[in-house]
Amino acid sequence: MHKVMLVDDEGYARQGLRTMIDWEDCGFEVCGEAEDGEEALRLIGELSPDLVITDIRMPEVSGLELIRSVREQGNDSVKFIIVSGYGDFAYAQQAIKFGVRDFILKPVDDGEVTGALRELAGQIEKESRDPGAAVPPVRAALDKLLRGDAPAEAGAEYARLLGVPQSAACGYLLVEAHCPALSAESAVEDVEAKDSLGAAISAAAASLGLKHDPSCVDRPRPGLYGLAVHLAPADAGTTLEGLAERLAARLGSRLGRPFTVYAGGQAESAAGLRVSRQEAMEAMQYRFAYPERRALCRSALRGEELRRMEFDPSEHAALNERLEDGDPLLRQEAVRRIFERFREQRFAPDAVHHAISRFAFGAIAAIRSLGGDEKELRSLEPLLAWRDRPLSPDGLRERFAAFVEESRELTSRLRSSGAKGDIARIKQYIDSRFHEEISLKSIAARFYLNPVYLGQLFKKSYGVYFNDYLLQLRIQQAKLLLRQTEKRVYEIARCVGFDNPDYFICKFEKVEGKSPTAYRNELKTG
Repeated sequence: MHKVMLVDDEGYARQGLRTMIDWEDCGFEVCGEAEDGEEALRLIGELSPDLVITDIRMPEVSGLELIRSVREQGNDSVKFIIVSGYGDFAYAQQAIKFGVRDFILKPVDDGEVTGALRELAGQIEKESRDPGAAVPPVRAALDKLLRGDAPAEAGAEYARLLGVPQSAACGYLLVEAHCPALSAESAVEDVEAKDSLGAAISAAAASLGLKHDPSCVDRPRPGLYGLAVHLAPADAGTTLEGLAERLAARLGSRLGRPFTVYAGGQAESAAGLRVSRQEAMEAMQYRFAYPERRALCRSALRGEELRRMEFDPSEHAALNERLEDGDPLLRQEAVRRIFERFREQRFAPDAVHHAISRFAFGAIAAIRSLGGDEKELRSLEPLLAWRDRPLSPDGLRERFAAFVEESRELTSRLRSSGAKGDIARIKQYIDSRFHEEISLKSIAARFYLNPVYLGQLFKKSYGVYFNDYLLQLRIQQAKLLLRQTEKRVYEIARCVGFDNPDYFICKFEKVEGKSPTAYRNELKTG
């Protein structure tokens, strides 16, 4: 997996790029972000990205100055893609002499970016092959098979090098090593530093009779390992899915951490490994639809469509309101329900990513509207970056729940400090607008408050619930109009905020114990 760094002084621009592109599918992972050229220059030295996507107009150090500085430092390996507006295009062309790979014009088109990334990934791979390095012959043969550009005899050559019959059944497995939800970063660093997990997966596969070459174990991204395996003759009749389940169980018991194994279809010979690998990658797309399974095989999922759309607006609004509820048990239930919907409706990882991001951005907007800073949320970045880490559906749920609690605590703190001074102003607003179509929800939206919190604050401040207070105001005004005017009952109903006269009469009788007409008649006879 190649590393890409995003550079833009607009945070939402960087987040937009991060979320709208399927980086993994294009062969990249986002290794870092910078908000100006000066910070980017430092991070390039620390992170050694293969590609930098940068805006051309930034304060302090522009994108062009960034590229010039990198090249002057002798770094000719990192690739650059410039994002620019139409007015900047002529200016951006000056960067050609610095080896800029491509220009992307604003507004950014995800199809254009995806095409450029895939082409660039192929170029980086080609350039990264050291002619002087000794590539194991079995690995070279397998690479040709997986790329699909192998001659007909390549399958036989691979089988010979691996020491298996040419017609031996085989398949491709992707092994995902899940990390604890709230410590995924450190766990991945430990694994990568020791470089032991790949060897452990290879040993576990061999113990199950799966023939493979340890030099051929791939690492598409942190925590994910791929290997082509051949079934031992003794396993004739055993499905690859069954072996994948045994491999996941064995790894879990040996290493004390959860694993999920994704299996492609079983091929009759090595020539089918390319298709099997593609199917294993497709099976991984179903992990949120079947979070309880430790093995998923694409052949067993035929005909099951994945959902690639988010929640509909009304459902999202209802779930978002539950996430802001004052009762922590109800918030936890809302989180559980969200992930249950992912499972029930078979959400694809992209749809999950967009849904989680949408909930997170809603919380950010609420925090900003209250004058807060979302940078106070320690759980925000780990939540938004979950796709870059080996996180299981359960791990993501725990991370999301932690974010919900932390953002709820921050918004509550901001609201309590700001709303106490606003409650008198809110009451004044109600007193002057009671005859209009108002509700607790509409008032909360106007004053950037949570409806549940506003209702609690109003009751605490004035000793009466909002709806009861509003009804009292309307009935008192109706009584005044009944005493001082000759307006008909249906006219008075409209004047005090009731569209339905019958409903007005019902509420009047509930409060006063008599109808509006009876109330007026008593005044006349009294």
